[in-house]
This record gives sequence, structure tokens and C-alpha cells, in this order.
Amino acid sequence: MRTTLALSLCIIAHLLGSGQVVHEVTPLQIPGTGEDYAPVWLDSGFVMCSVREGSGAIDFRNEETGKPLSDLYWVKMTDGKAAAPILFSTNLTSVVNEGPSTFAQNGAFICYTRNLTLPKRMSNLRGSDGQLGLFFSHLENGMWTAPVPFAYNSPKYAVMHPALTPTGDTLVFASNMPGSLGGMDLYYSVRSGDGWTAPQNLGPAVNGQNNEAYPSFGHHGELYFSSDRAGGPGGLDIYSVLPMGPEWSLPAALPPPINGANNDMGVTHMADGQTLLFSSDRTGKEQIHMVKRTVPKFRNCAPQQQNNYCYAFKVRPHAAMRSLPLEHVWDLGDGTRATSLAVDHCYQSAGTYTVRSMLVDKRSGAIFHTLSSNDLIITDHTQACIAIDDTVRTGRMIALHPGLSNLPEFEVAEHHWDMGDGSLLSGSAIVHQFKAAGTFEIRLDVLSTPDEQGAIRNQCNTKRVVVLDRFRDHEDLQVTAVYQDAFGKSHAFTYQELPFDASGLTLDELEDATFSVQLFTSKERLSLDDPRFAEIRKFYPVIERFDPHSNSYLYLVGETKTMDELYEVFRKVKELQFLDAEVFALNEEKLVDLSQLDFASLQDLNNKKLRTNSIHFAFKSATLDSASSPVLGQLKQLLLQHKELMLVIEAHTDDIGGVDYNVDLAQQRAQSVVNELTALGVNGERLIPIGHGKNQPIASNRTEEGRAQNRRVEFRMVVKGEEQAFERTR
Repeated sequence: MRTTLALSLCIIAHLLGSGQVVHEVTPLQIPGTGEDYAPVWLDSGFVMCSVREGSGAIDFRNEETGKPLSDLYWVKMTDGKAAAPILFSTNLTSVVNEGPSTFAQNGAFICYTRNLTLPKRMSNLRGSDGQLGLFFSHLENGMWTAPVPFAYNSPKYAVMHPALTPTGDTLVFASNMPGSLGGMDLYYSVRSGDGWTAPQNLGPAVNGQNNEAYPSFGHHGELYFSSDRAGGPGGLDIYSVLPMGPEWSLPAALPPPINGANNDMGVTHMADGQTLLFSSDRTGKEQIHMVKRTVPKFRNCAPQQQNNYCYAFKVRPHAAMRSLPLEHVWDLGDGTRATSLAVDHCYQSAGTYTVRSMLVDKRSGAIFHTLSSNDLIITDHTQACIAIDDTVRTGRMIALHPGLSNLPEFEVAEHHWDMGDGSLLSGSAIVHQFKAAGTFEIRLDVLSTPDEQGAIRNQCNTKRVVVLDRFRDHEDLQVTAVYQDAFGKSHAFTYQELPFDASGLTLDELEDATFSVQLFTSKERLSLDDPRFAEIRKFYPVIERFDPHSNSYLYLVGETKTMDELYEVFRKVKELQFLDAEVFALNEEKLVDLSQLDFASLQDLNNKKLRTNSIHFAFKSATLDSASSPVLGQLKQLLLQHKELMLVIEAHTDDIGGVDYNVDLAQQRAQSVVNELTALGVNGERLIPIGHGKNQPIASNRTEEGRAQNRRVEFRMVVKGEEQAFERTR
């Protein structure tokens, strides 16, 4: 039995706690009047022994005390509160005392203490007839079977206080049978077939010259018991031991305030493994007490900080606003739009808001061009937030709650409140009344659930409240709100600077950019012969671009650097009912040579294009030639060096053959390059193949030399998160 329970001594240290861990002991408020002891956890509550008035027609009482006899009761627990006790089982309840119990096999097997004899008159329950023994029962079809006595019960000595291992194969009990080292000793017996082996004394490491009783097993296999041995703080004190091979560890007394000056006994763990129940007469009668493993309250408290959701938005005027009927509009991401260059705005709560700086057509109200788009991420201070006005009045009931607390990755278990006037309260929502005027500092301490190592975290914040006399004639005044910036400096409430550049692209960059009008975007690639383009193609060629960031295709018209011309294109597009059309800016991409790749930084490579005729394919085929290997090997090394880099692989052909044939061939060739790089160990998610066909020549197709230049593969390099759209024209 000892070897099956072998655990290290570190479990004892874990259970008793160390460092800042403390134990809080409070009497459990069980409805009704009674003397309650020896709890044992079962399912969602506990079974206890209780001496309390019953409602039965037949009333048996102890002739000496006049009190009812003890019975087993079931008490349901909900959120740490006990419900009214109910009789555990009518099948097991008898006219005599039912005492401490234990359960195994997931609650389907019980062993409990009872008087051996069921007399017709209580006066007969004396001497050997009143001796205590153990009885077993099984739960079958929701009913407990007739009790079966333990084979080693005897009218000559007591056998009582059982403790079963979870499987029910080992039984520990208390007895004063012959061979005991003191008064009551602890014995064990092992199941053997349908019976039990002869009881064996647990030995001198556990049993002493005094009394040992009320054994129970903990969640980790440790054995608890009570003893009145010398050296304890009270009468009966609770100890724990662990088996160490063939021997037992030295008994360790549970720390105060679990053990006290009175009698403490009968430990059981609740389902969480952290909370204990035990019985004690420290209140003047036998009563169940709860032990919570926790930390000292109100440690490291800091003043509550004001969350500030107010920001100042500023942008310089765009040159196009001087010559075109355009105005600047801020879309602040919460449904608010402001027609100005500078805006002060306060958000209602923390969150992520997409802020856009836009040029809008004054005539139609349509968005002409989005200058910049940024996500403004507003977070609350990490704190336990006390929701209460800065000033309140005496004599009024005030509701407080921690609903605005921001404690990410913090599984909250408890809330504790110090109201600053001597009142200590617990709960996620409380009600309080200040009786005297003055300034009070409220403290809210939030405790976490224990982690895997049993550690409990806390977060404590404070808030000062001015309490005014309700009988005096003056108004409630709010205390000036303050907040701290990133450097810890306190400010009066004001508007904050944005955490990003609200202007986005600079004016010079915008003037250098090439513009088009974006008709719409599509997740599916469309043919430029699609009926949707029929009317617009009468006026402008349609350009297709691929955006790797959104994995979408963009369809645009009217590529130009002249804003006046662009505005006319914009008006025509709107006239043709492309209602979502908007101006699109594309910075010019610069070419980079193969020789520059090895020493270029990641930012140097962003939005650069590598153009090469060194990628070769078989005639009218997408099969790569072995001469392509050196270039692909160099690209593989580049991608392995820069994990954030993506490649858009664009294949081009000469003009021999039809449009659709060349687009399909180019797409196959781009895919062949992807396949080869993937085979070399590059993640395929970083490679995007696009086939352009013959639509983007860089030389004349009238000569073989020109056609050779047009048969090329280009690699557009993009840093993840900074993707640009890529063009395909047909």
C-alpha cells in the first residue's frame, strides 16, 4: 500500500504553501442548528456527520446528553456557499449513530462508521452493544445496498473513522484494538477478493503514545489524520504524512490558523484541490470550517489611472485641393467623419479603429483618394478598475463593480474591497454606504486562480473618493481627471498625439506617384472581356493589378500623373456607375541587379524589381531549363536570409500567338518557378505566380532581339505587411 502511494515531499510543501501564500479559515455557514463534523467531499458538495434535530416520527436520543444521534447528511456547495443539509440516504440511516464516512469508485462505494448493534431501546446501546464498527455499501440503480459489516469489527474494541483510496483497494481506519501503540492508532487493510486482509498497524512513524484518528487521503495521495500528541497547539491537531518507500515521512502539522488551540480534525479537499474543509470546535461547538489557500490582501497597490481615448488628428493640405473641387475628410473609424485638416476627437471606449485621411469630391461626396489608412489601437491601462464617481454623499447606497478592469491573461477568482472607512467586502459587485464625510481611499484587490505551480497573482488599485455630507447645501463636484503619458508624467485631461504618421505618404511622394482610378477589387481573377468592362473600355484601357496583402485583383483605368486629368477620369467612372471607384496611387518600383542582392538590407529590397532573362524555358513550354538553376539558387538564399520577404513572380512572353494562349503559358511558367523554389526548401506561401503574357513588352516584338527581351521573368520583392499591388494589363 505504501509503495502505491509514493510521492515526493515537495507535494507537502506545495499543499502547505510557501513565501507569500497564507491560509484563511472561516466557519462555513450551514443553514440550521447542529453539531457538524468529519466532512468528506463528494461530487458538488460534501457528506458530513451531524447531530441535529430531525423531522422523523420516531425520535431516538442519547440518554446521557438528550441530544439526537448523529446521522450522515449531504450539503451542496455553490460558489463557496453551503445549502441546507439533507439526509444522505434513508437506506443507510438507522436508529443508532452513523459516523464518519469515506467514498471510492467515483462515489459508488461507501464505508462508514456505525454502532454495531441496532437495539430496540436506546438504553440497550451501552457497553459492547454500543461499540463502533465499519460498514460497506454499494450504489446500485440509485439506491444504496444493505450495509455489510467489516470482517474485523469487534464488540471488544472500536473500529471507526475510515479512509479509502480512490480505487477502494486500501482502507485506513482508527482503532484501539490490541497491539495499539497508544490509545487509538491508525491501521490499514487491503482488499483481497471479496474480503480484506488482516489489519496492520501503520507503525511508529505515524502512531504515537497518544491518539490518532480521523484519517483521510488528499488529492495527491498524502494521508491526513488528527492526533493529540505532545507538541501540538491544541487538543486534536491535523497532521499529514507521505509514504517513503517502506516507511513513512515524519508527520507535519498543518500550519495555523488551520490548527488552533482547540480540537481540529477530519480534513477533506474540495474539487479545486486548493480549498480544504475540516471540523473544529473553536467556535464553542463542532462546526465545519473552510480553508482557502490565498495570498495577503492589498499588496503593491497603485493609484487607478484615467483611461484617455482622445486624440488630435492633423494633416497638411494636398496640392490637388487648390485646383480641383476636393476637400479633406477624416474617417475616424467609429462612424465619425470630419471635414477639416485638424480634428480633436474622443472615442467612447478602447478598441481598434481604422483611421483614414481622404480626399472627397465636393460635388458628389464620393471618395476621390485615400491618402492614408492606419489602425489606431487604443488599450486601457492594465489595472483593477473601481467604477465609482469621484464624489458621493453620506447615507446613500452606492453600487461598485470592477467591470472596467483590464486584466489580460488573468483568470479572475476573487474580488476584495477595502472601502477606506474600515469596511472590508468581497464580491464582484458590492453595495456600500459611507456614514461620515471625508476623503477615503478605496482599494480593490483582484486575485487570480492558482496556476499549475499553485501560485496566485494579484492586482491591486486604489481610487480616492470625496464623501460629502448629504445635509449640507453644496453640489457634488468631480475631481479633475488626470492621466500618465508613456514617460510616467501626469497631465490634465487633453488630446494625445497619434502613434502613427497621420499624413501617410508625404506630399513630395504623392506628387511623384502614378495614379489610376480603381474600379473595384475581386478575389477571383476576371477576364478583361467581362461585360462589366464593356463601356469603360470604350474610353480607357483596363489595367489589372494583384495585391498580395489582400490576395485580391484590382481593376483600374486612366493611369496618369496629372491630377486634373485624373479627376476627369474619376468623374467619367462615377458616371458609368462604378460607385465604389476611388483614386489609387502606385509608387514607381525601381530595378535591382542580381549583383546587388547579397548585400542589400531588407528595407533596400522592399518594392524592388529584379528583371532577368536568365530564367529559360523549353520552346512553347513551361519546363525550366537547367541554365536557370544559378539564379534560382541565389533567390533561395535571399529568401532564407530574409524571412519577411515575399516574391511576386511575373512571367512575360513575346507576341507570337494569341492573348489567351500567352497569358496561360506565362501563368504556367510562373508556377514552374514557384515549384522549383519550393523544391529547394522555400515556403510556397511566400511565392505568388502571375502570368502577364505578351501585354507588357519592354522592347519591340518586330526583331528576334526584342522578342528575346520580352520573354522574361520578373521578381517583385515585398516585405510582409508592406505589400503593394502588381500590374497585369490585357
